Amino acid sequence: MDPTPWDDEDNPTEDLDVEKSEWACRDGLIFLIDATKPMFTEEESGKSSFLISLQCCKTTMLNTIISSDQDMIGIILFGTNKTSNVLNVPHIAVLQDLQQPNADKIKQLETMLKRKNFNDFTATFGHSDDFAISDALWLCQSTFSSSQLKLNSKRIFLFTNTDNPHAGSQHKEHLARSKAADLGQIDVDVELLHMGNNFDPSLFYKELIQLVKGDYSDDWRLPNPSTKFEELLARVYRKDHKKRSVGKILFSLGDGVKFGVAVYNLVRPAYVPKKALLDRTTNEVVKTTTKKFHADTGELMLPSELNKYQEFAFKKIIFRPDETRNLRKLTEPGIKLLGFRPECKIKIHHHLRPSSFIFPEEGLIQGSRKLFAALLDRCIAKKVVPICYFTPNTNSTPSLVALIPQEEQLNDSNIQIISPGFHVVYLPYSEDIRALNIESTARADAEQIIAAKAVIKKLKFVYTPYSFDNPKLQTHWRNIEALALDYNEQTEVKDVTVPDYESMARRLDSLAQEFLDSVYIGGYVPGGKPKTSGDRKRTTDTCSDKPRKATKTADVGDMQDIATCGKVEKLKVDELKTYLKGEGIEVKGLKKVELVTRVYQHLGITQPN
Repeated sequence: MDPTPWDDEDNPTEDLDVEKSEWACRDGLIFLIDATKPMFTEEESGKSSFLISLQCCKTTMLNTIISSDQDMIGIILFGTNKTSNVLNVPHIAVLQDLQQPNADKIKQLETMLKRKNFNDFTATFGHSDDFAISDALWLCQSTFSSSQLKLNSKRIFLFTNTDNPHAGSQHKEHLARSKAADLGQIDVDVELLHMGNNFDPSLFYKELIQLVKGDYSDDWRLPNPSTKFEELLARVYRKDHKKRSVGKILFSLGDGVKFGVAVYNLVRPAYVPKKALLDRTTNEVVKTTTKKFHADTGELMLPSELNKYQEFAFKKIIFRPDETRNLRKLTEPGIKLLGFRPECKIKIHHHLRPSSFIFPEEGLIQGSRKLFAALLDRCIAKKVVPICYFTPNTNSTPSLVALIPQEEQLNDSNIQIISPGFHVVYLPYSEDIRALNIESTARADAEQIIAAKAVIKKLKFVYTPYSFDNPKLQTHWRNIEALALDYNEQTEVKDVTVPDYESMARRLDSLAQEFLDSVYIGGYVPGGKPKTSGDRKRTTDTCSDKPRKATKTADVGDMQDIATCGKVEKLKVDELKTYLKGEGIEVKGLKKVELVTRVYQHLGITQPN
């Protein structure tokens, strides 16, 4: 059996677009909702606190399915008359188990939300004040612990409008504080989303949350829940990219001096999710497997038994799997410093692909942060850029990169808004550069530059990428949502990439025409063929009732003027054919109407009706 031809596409991915499987963890979230009677009292907005809580659950599930479909969400009610949980904890009911959100769970919440009076809920679950917060927190902890899947983070969102649920019961308060401290020790976070205008967190919940957070300072305050409610109720149709490093490597300065860095992806293209093959009968995902057999004996071939070859001088050069791996391994993973260049020498056209970002990693080598900070500080002070050899992983092709230093920035509250570090800008090799032979172009005069500046000044706006959603992705997610939840109509997608021509026209007023008049010569139609110098010397009286005849040499300038005035129809067939033939256009078998249309199309001028 002949070996497989060499195929460069077999090389494993060498960039950092995909996170490593070791980081592919999921987050766990439990909505712990108070189900006592005060939660069902309508507020001034006409909605009850329980209704708002369920709306937060539904919106979060819809967002999670799109942003982080591997995350798990559960809903637990406390203060119910009915007990419904596997551990038989009294007055607590599990509305939804901790699982990945799906269409059925969202439909269940939608059904409950449609019945705003919640009469069915009262009949099914009932209400009771004989509950313990410690029991509810313990059940949440047990739910996280019993999950068969590894959870990267565990959070509890506690919804209530009762500020002192255990008034008069010091025993229950003590149990709640003990359980809160236990949750903090096992890294289970609790966030309080309290409702009601007269809610006083200092009576009970402030100390509870402090024990979870491990912050016992006197000036500690609970965050305003209104911001969190806005976040939970806002629909988001985009993937949530986890803020985790995609690789940890060593940065070599030379002479054995090294420190650890972590590599992050700040910007990467977002794509429509890949299609999955499903079994027609069971609707389960079908996995594709490929097996190779010996052409002569029919025996199953193992991957270790397969060789590759590269044909050279009509001879097949065989490479074993271990030799193939060694050929791909050019250098050890890491960053190797080559030297420094002034910042001004790095040009925007050097951009080759989306950049990465590096930050010190103390876990690889102790003292990495200090050495990294010193290098960053000196690069910023001297306005230089390190030029390095960058190999992301073992099978990667080394890349030539420039490390653009970024200084830390703090806001007015002394909170970091921009992290210090280096942007890894990939530079082209000599083979990546394309030479362009561009002919010299006309230079704008002072009048044209002034007119252009006026237009630019009027159309300036503050740009942020967060204001522009990809309309294709937004439409894709809304279509899937409408199909999964049996909506009659999908949510309308506003394409924010379409220019607002009306607003632009109001802001420009007459500036647009002034700019056109300064750039284009009189009578020139943008999109049409430019006139020659001889055409400009002719008189502009071309729109008389009788059109100028096109000569046998098919004068382009004359035909341009005739077409601009909409008089092509008045020319004879022979004149039209002479012109079109001179322009290399086939006219055989065409009638006059078709000839006229061809002339307008060729000149790029709209044909009058």
